[in-house]
Amino acid sequence: MRNIKITIKKELRGIVRDKKSLFMMALTPIFIPIFVFLMAYIYDGMINKEAIIYKVGTNYTPNKIEKEIIEQNNLQLIKYQNVKELEEAYHKKEITSYIIKENNSYSIYNNSESEDGSYAGMYITNYLESYNNYLGGIYLSQNNINAQLVYNNISYNIIELEGDSMLGNEVINMAIIFTIMAITLTAIYATTDATAGEKERGTLETLLTYPIKSSELILGKFLAITISSIITLIISIILMIISLNLVKDNFEILKGLAFNINSLTIILTFIILLTYSFFISGLCIAIASKTKSFKEAQSTLTPVSLIICIPMFLQMLDIRPGSYLNFIPIFNHSFVLNDIFLGNINTNNILITTITSIIYSLILIYIIIKEYKSEKILFDGN
Repeated sequence: MRNIKITIKKELRGIVRDKKSLFMMALTPIFIPIFVFLMAYIYDGMINKEAIIYKVGTNYTPNKIEKEIIEQNNLQLIKYQNVKELEEAYHKKEITSYIIKENNSYSIYNNSESEDGSYAGMYITNYLESYNNYLGGIYLSQNNINAQLVYNNISYNIIELEGDSMLGNEVINMAIIFTIMAITLTAIYATTDATAGEKERGTLETLLTYPIKSSELILGKFLAITISSIITLIISIILMIISLNLVKDNFEILKGLAFNINSLTIILTFIILLTYSFFISGLCIAIASKTKSFKEAQSTLTPVSLIICIPMFLQMLDIRPGSYLNFIPIFNHSFVLNDIFLGNINTNNILITTITSIIYSLILIYIIIKEYKSEKILFDGN
């Protein structure tokens, strides 16, 4: 234990002295509230933005009834003399879409793949359907048919319930992913210096001349990197909870979202991220130990930080594959944390994630110790 403690102190001292590692450990979590507020602001603006009036070209002049319907559908119809003028106006972006009327047939020219085109197409369709219903009512009236019996056979109203919000869930998902990313970046930078950095400087050889076993050396390095990750973990959880509480109280998009941050949520979040810190520290050491230089270690570990983004995109696309994901590191941590913050606490998933993370960490430590007993691993490239 004495040798392990000495190694931990040595590695932590090196991490604190290294500005890059210190920056990742202490300052990376600051990006969590920045992105949470930015996402909440953008999504809130999308929902609460003022109605946009979409300019639509036509080859006809709408009558009085049509004009009333058009105004209710956020449209402004502009008449052009011929099809050529309509096409030119569209390409010059003077209009979003255009309608060509021939007798009682309307052809809508619209790009539904664009955001403005999508909304304009919806409003144009509503306008024409409303006008068609109006003409249908006139026909029924002229033929002494009660329009109420035709159009009002049923009635309905919509009552909003509290529950999941797609955009609100994405804000929570973003906070979780950036928390995991902050921990990962801390582990990557601390590991790079503690393994490849020492190998490149030649200090690893000197260290091994002391009466210390390779297992004690690895455990000391592993625990030191894990401690630095835990420091980032604590800072990240505090900032994540504060930022989510603030956006929930200040942005309309999150006010109806069913999630609570309480003592149980915090404890479970800490446990899940703690096991993640053990796993990612072991994984980074295992990968960096095979590299020959500081630069090579950074390049090799970069894909690890990119893999973290995959669960975020899966959540955004509302893709949740089978239960086997509970056994896959990073994916299970992300999905379980997202469920915890939304109040969907699944004990089985939490236990599977926690136990598998510990098992994977122990396997990684065993592999690293075995590798460090090999002179090829220790001194290759020196």
